Amino acid sequence: MTGVAEAGPPRNHQCISPIFLGGSEQWRDLNQRYGVSERIIGPPAPATDDIADPPGGPGCRTALVGDQWVRAVPPWITATETEQEAFITNFKSARYVIDAGTPQEQSVTAGPEILRSGIVPDDVQPPATRGLPFVVPVSPVFHPLRPGTHTSTLFVDMNEKVCTGRGPAPGLSTDCLEAGESEYPIIDNGPFTVLTGPPPPTA
Repeated sequence: MTGVAEAGPPRNHQCISPIFLGGSEQWRDLNQRYGVSERIIGPPAPATDDIADPPGGPGCRTALVGDQWVRAVPPWITATETEQEAFITNFKSARYVIDAGTPQEQSVTAGPEILRSGIVPDDVQPPATRGLPFVVPVSPVFHPLRPGTHTSTLFVDMNEKVCTGRGPAPGLSTDCLEAGESEYPIIDNGPFTVLTGPPPPTA
């Protein structure tokens, strides 16, 4: 895949949340929310009747050759701060498997330092998440990848079983994680693409 005819993402890095819309620019822009200057390969973009795709298309699923990148996933939203603290306390590590099952497969493990936590703002969509605590693993910075299609799978290792206390968060398929290592339950963990660059300007 050369990618020369593909419309790539802009060189400036801005990943607009495809799951939670509304709120301040700092909330919508995942780079601002998580303090990340590199390209974000983001969460999925489940189609719903009340949440439109953000500008530039869903999911932050493209990067350019040479981009360092960070993997972001849908946050673990809890009913109370008690469940939020249970996730943080029981989180041992995250393991990111890039291009699983290929000759290029690589695995990177990170500890609790990658966790970000906070409260969902009161003016975001969907309304059922407003004012609730959240915690989310945000990966370390990964090296640039070759052009083509890639995958990134996140596994989390927990000391004990943890649950949200409120049902699955948007973009996630379950509300509990078992003790030990398990795959983080992203509903749509599709591949992403690395392009050689945006198309050349027309004369």
